[in-house]
Amino acid sequence: MKLIQAIVGTEPAMDDAAVAGYLRQHPDFFEDHLDLLEMLKVPHPSGEAVSLTTRQLDLLRARNGKLQQQLNDILQIARDNDMLSRRLHQLTLTLLNATSIDDALAGLRWSLHECFEADHVVVRLLEPSVETAIGDLVVHDESTERYIEGLLNMGVPECGLTSIDQAQMLFGGDADRVESHALVPLSHAGLRGLLVIGSCDPHRFDAGMGHLFLTQMGEIVAARLVNLLLGPN
Repeated sequence: MKLIQAIVGTEPAMDDAAVAGYLRQHPDFFEDHLDLLEMLKVPHPSGEAVSLTTRQLDLLRARNGKLQQQLNDILQIARDNDMLSRRLHQLTLTLLNATSIDDALAGLRWSLHECFEADHVVVRLLEPSVETAIGDLVVHDESTERYIEGLLNMGVPECGLTSIDQAQMLFGGDADRVESHALVPLSHAGLRGLLVIGSCDPHRFDAGMGHLFLTQMGEIVAARLVNLLLGPN
């Protein structure tokens, strides 16, 4: 065991004579520890010329390194997806516990801020045109209506850098602090609108990011808002 630890660097290095002596006494050592062979550099009598065996071993080491990196990437994606799933579940519970549209929007803002690193959260509705004390919930501006209609017709979230016009249209007084956004269509049982998520970080919402969780979030938010605004169907 001490020899293995010395080879991989977790124990103080043994001197050359001790290592050589140990290997002489245990000639079958590497039969039980084949993984160590990948870490060893063995000189070849051919001098600077590289033997076929050495070249093959180098290629195997490089391939093993790439496979290990791919495995690490897959594991990280799995961990990220698991984290997103847990956060989406928490958001769902928060919305289900809301007993009014005010509570739902407050819970939505809190959840997106705490769990999804959102700096600004806005909901803009085209339908239903309900009477509410919540400012800017229902859209009455024609240019904003056309813009949201276009996003609803596309049917998928939009992510990316936020232009000045977009920021002023969707975020109002917070426009100058929004650098990137995620625009999530809300469409369910007579409700049509947009969930607008803004960030002060220009890299937070990238145009190439996936839409699966944003789409699921939009479906959950739309269904709960329908229930609170229009009552059970």
